Amino acid sequence: MAIKLDEYAKNKIRSEMKMRSITTEKMCELLNEKLGVKLKEQSFNNKISRSNFNVTFFFQCMYAIGVKNIHFEIEDIENKL
Repeated sequence: MAIKLDEYAKNKIRSEMKMRSITTEKMCELLNEKLGVKLKEQSFNNKISRSNFNVTFFFQCMYAIGVKNIHFEIEDIENKL
């Protein structure tokens, strides 16, 4: 099944958070502590729910929660422009 890239990125962030039991509140704290990215919980949720973020934000989230390796299932990704 093919999915949009923005949905894939959103789901990747959420799944990594869930695997590490990181709440939205904790994610915002980690982004601020580790990278100086200041977001309120509502802003983070809005950004994620609308998939309204760039690749930099994606990698900031991965770094903040301690993801060392990211595996992408490329054959399952379809970019619908």
